[in-house]
Amino acid sequence: MAKLNPSQLPNLREDGGLFRELDVLERLSSGLPDGYEVFHEVNWHSIHEGVDRHGEVDIVVLSPLGNVLLMEVKAGQVLLREGGIFKRYGQQEKDVARQCRVQYAGMVARLKQAGLHPYLATCLVLPDYQILAGHVVSISRERIIAADEYDQLVSRVQALLAMGSGTADAEDVRLFLCNEFKISPTIANFRDQLHGATQRLSDGLAIWVPRISHPSGVVRIQATAGSGKTQLALRLLEVAAAAHESALYVCYNRPLADTISRIAPARSIVACFHELVVEYYRRNCGEPDFSNPEIYKVAVDAYHQDSENFSPKYDLLIIDEGQDFDPQWVATLLPLLKPSGRLYLMEDESQRLYDREAFDLPDAVMLNCNDNYRSPRAVCQVINALGLVTPAIISKNPYHGELPEFLQYDSEATLIDQTEQAVENLLKQGFAMMDIVILTGHGRGKSKLLNSTYIGRFATRRFMGKYTRDGDQVWSDGELMVESIFRFKGQSAPAIILSELDFTELTVQERPKLFVGMTRAQLNLQIVLSQKAAACFSVLLR
Repeated sequence: MAKLNPSQLPNLREDGGLFRELDVLERLSSGLPDGYEVFHEVNWHSIHEGVDRHGEVDIVVLSPLGNVLLMEVKAGQVLLREGGIFKRYGQQEKDVARQCRVQYAGMVARLKQAGLHPYLATCLVLPDYQILAGHVVSISRERIIAADEYDQLVSRVQALLAMGSGTADAEDVRLFLCNEFKISPTIANFRDQLHGATQRLSDGLAIWVPRISHPSGVVRIQATAGSGKTQLALRLLEVAAAAHESALYVCYNRPLADTISRIAPARSIVACFHELVVEYYRRNCGEPDFSNPEIYKVAVDAYHQDSENFSPKYDLLIIDEGQDFDPQWVATLLPLLKPSGRLYLMEDESQRLYDREAFDLPDAVMLNCNDNYRSPRAVCQVINALGLVTPAIISKNPYHGELPEFLQYDSEATLIDQTEQAVENLLKQGFAMMDIVILTGHGRGKSKLLNSTYIGRFATRRFMGKYTRDGDQVWSDGELMVESIFRFKGQSAPAIILSELDFTELTVQERPKLFVGMTRAQLNLQIVLSQKAAACFSVLLR
């Protein structure tokens, strides 16, 4: 399967053109073998004789050898006139052949400026139109994939990419496309045009923080949920990879590390802290005994004892979820950084779910950000009304959204019923099952939901608390994802159901847990809570 970049397809399908473009993307990403990469919505900019030129390529395919194919997709009917191909948009008409030539010239110019010379080809995809031989002069017939050849789309693309060879390294071309055209993958699954808007808005940290220069090379970012910390981490890793620098990203949560590892540059090392120390223990002390409940402490202690002798080998060190790190853990990572290296520590005190000691980083540049771009404004209003964080978060999302819907339970049976009802509510609103995540306020030991094979008629997909010999997590086979708030921190989904919330007051332990859960929602939030918790909310929201 080819890698898609950005990693998620937009789900909004309002017109035939977008539908067809998405269909082409799906066919390419599922049909091309590993090693290929498919970019979509690629904006380019070049300057010709002092005049700015802008354009967008529908799809760019990069082969394992570094060859590049620019693909223009034109759905529906086209006009053939005097050997040319034209597409009508309302009262306007576009010369398709000229559009392809301009895109080709623009991309050649940008690649040349970057010192890259890959084999570059173009093709036109007409999925709904069949062209008879000899009717087109402006574009070579071999470079057109028409309706009668649409089923062979993948093989035709591979053949076009294999027709020539260039001198550019594939990884250099990939990094050029990612960085030059700012196609930063993100771990967000937005369902509509809000995807592009919020990504651009929250890209502020990723743009400005890398420009900060300080003799210590240490930058500490205190930023709220949804402020763009993940985009920042990915941009830093991309820049380091482009400069052929060594980089290490370490976070606390294993699910977050797994997500980042799928979209980070291949040259980067990505791990959660305990995964890092266990692997070190395995290499230097033998196979860890996971039946021992203290095995992680044993591995951490061994890592810490040896850290004084670590050789500095990373130009870039990123520590994410810093508020959940023990000071000792941070101390064991610092020796891995080269004397001239850069350290970025990203944290949010409002998401402190564990009782850890505070720590200091001498000479660090401090950056604070309370702007939330991810959560709908209505959700941010409820967060501030409950007083979950100080100072209040500032909503920067253009989407207002709906206030969270509250459903109450008074027993385990009604907990299941009300959680199922929340799922049904979201499905009726048009959300797909893959868009919905249930987050519980309890861990596996106490949670009814995390130990349920079904929630009503829905089979659950849950982490089973086990790992394969290779260290991969073992999940159940259901379609409805159920996770704890603790493990889902650092991630998000279009629709979130917070369930199993049971408290009589918002304590210092409950506030960050509730804040983390509520800020995971990109579009819709449902809350299933006990009658006692509902009474507490009622008092606070008067």
